[in-house]
Amino acid sequence: MKQIGWLLCVLFSSNALAASEVEIPLLAETAHLQTAIGHVLEFDENGQGALAADDCNRLEMSDMQLATEDAQLSVDMALTATTGAYVLGACRGLKPWKGRLAMKLTPQVLESGLAIEFVPDSIELSRPDSSPGLLSKPVKVITDALVLPRMKSVKIDLAEPLAALDQLIEQSLGPVSAQEGEQTLVQRTRITHIQTEETGLRAWLAFQVREPELTEQVAEPSFDESELAEWQTLEDELDGFLTTIIYALASSTNSRALRVELLATLLDARHAIAEALTNDDADYDPVRELFVTTWDRLRPLMNELEGLETPGLEVDFKLAAFIAGGDALRALDALGPEYGFEITRDGLRRLARLLLGETAPPSFTPLPLEVDPEFRDLFGFNIRDEDISATEELTRLIASGFGHLGDWLVPVAHARKVIPAEALKGLVPQRDNLDDYLDLVASLLKQQSSAWLAENKKMPKRLTKRLDPLVRATAWKESCWRQFTGSSSDPQVLRSPVGAVGMMQINGRVWRKVYDLDRLVDEVDYNVNAGIDILTHYMIDYAIRRGEHEQPGGDDNLIKATYAAYNGGPGQLSRYRRDDTPGRLKAIDKAFWSYYSSFKAGDLPDISGCYVVGN
Repeated sequence: MKQIGWLLCVLFSSNALAASEVEIPLLAETAHLQTAIGHVLEFDENGQGALAADDCNRLEMSDMQLATEDAQLSVDMALTATTGAYVLGACRGLKPWKGRLAMKLTPQVLESGLAIEFVPDSIELSRPDSSPGLLSKPVKVITDALVLPRMKSVKIDLAEPLAALDQLIEQSLGPVSAQEGEQTLVQRTRITHIQTEETGLRAWLAFQVREPELTEQVAEPSFDESELAEWQTLEDELDGFLTTIIYALASSTNSRALRVELLATLLDARHAIAEALTNDDADYDPVRELFVTTWDRLRPLMNELEGLETPGLEVDFKLAAFIAGGDALRALDALGPEYGFEITRDGLRRLARLLLGETAPPSFTPLPLEVDPEFRDLFGFNIRDEDISATEELTRLIASGFGHLGDWLVPVAHARKVIPAEALKGLVPQRDNLDDYLDLVASLLKQQSSAWLAENKKMPKRLTKRLDPLVRATAWKESCWRQFTGSSSDPQVLRSPVGAVGMMQINGRVWRKVYDLDRLVDEVDYNVNAGIDILTHYMIDYAIRRGEHEQPGGDDNLIKATYAAYNGGPGQLSRYRRDDTPGRLKAIDKAFWSYYSSFKAGDLPDISGCYVVGN
């Protein structure tokens, strides 16, 4: 089938066989093979299929199970067979035969060297009581007639994805060779051997490649300013491409777990892009690595998507073609030095059109920066401040007796007179206002944490008391509780080298579409609210769901994992307990935990590490 050729291209690594040949192992996963067989047997989305020779002779199939066994594929399914004949204008026959059908299929490479077919070796029928039944012979006849010809049409054909590879190469680099008569990939590729394994069918694909010319290697000159700007635009294009595609994939499923994993892939990629943009090495090439790494994470999620209901997405064609296009780009990474390929904007746009068709944007830059309510809702960030501002919300809470809950370090009477968010507008901490400043921030953090808990019931009750010290410690580690720096007459928002801003150091590049970037800068309460949303998202949707509290350390792990993800992205969730975590990150996590422990005990950390104190 057409889409099976696409689905095959899962590339792992390349091995040099000789000076002129590169071999790549490919895997057709069991789930994809089962989908192919189900398609030729006309299985529907509910896993049921029906074939008919005529109105009196038909097969109904369900509960297909596929496994690899020795050098064969074993296909087993439930079968209900109806056999009979027209007698006096009506079908006459015994009641339907019910049992199971088992087939053995042997994969073999076709003469072309670019396709694999599956030869049926046997079909066996069995009833629950192991008896043949009265209809076993006629059922066998009709099964052979209806099933065997269809099974012979199941093929894995590599010609089409190889042609797509050639097309992508030409789009990115122009013609591969100026020499007339140069062979295409299709013409110089063959399947050398195949084998079954537990996860599916693996084939080894050998590429004939030109030996590189033995010329003196000259270092590429560093980028000039215009080239650096172009490079950053490509990184933005990759960010926009991933955002668009992941939004489309998440919109096509109702699976909350799958949406969360798709978002994690996007957030980690955005973290990596933000860091890449600050790299001063003009020869550093992050885009290719980013694409390959992200694709490796996306692909299994898309495989999972294929098995789910996907409203509005034609999975059999659009998703399969999209996977194939990404695999084609991924394959270029394994072709070695022959092409020197780089991911291009045109390549990303073409890949997007495979999935999105005419709805694909002509360009992914400039990226929209405004809040997208649909994006927030899709990934579980419910908007709490659209109809009522944070300041109005705090005023309402205080007026309704919120102050009686008690504020850490702040007397109730003081909390009634001063709204912290208002008092902190443009306020830069100085030696002469430091005590009042820290009191205001402590009050703000307490109020915002309590407001979040009052409006959300997603956090397990045993963890609610941990939110306040978690928020305080995060804000202290990220910014020393500062929204603004500089002078009192000219306050400037605290901004990190990678673009994170404000008290909670929210990176607008990472969280675009989720938060208003201007408000993150101008409004300290909005910045804090965003930080609390992100912290609780990482705790509930990642740390708890992935069972970090089940590791030695219990619920303390949830706090450590939440901050690790907050600081570095979802991919950093377990770094606090891994032996291979770099020393720099271990030091960050250790400092955070000391701050958390202090705040949990009701103490303020040593402020001399953040502020000049004393006379």
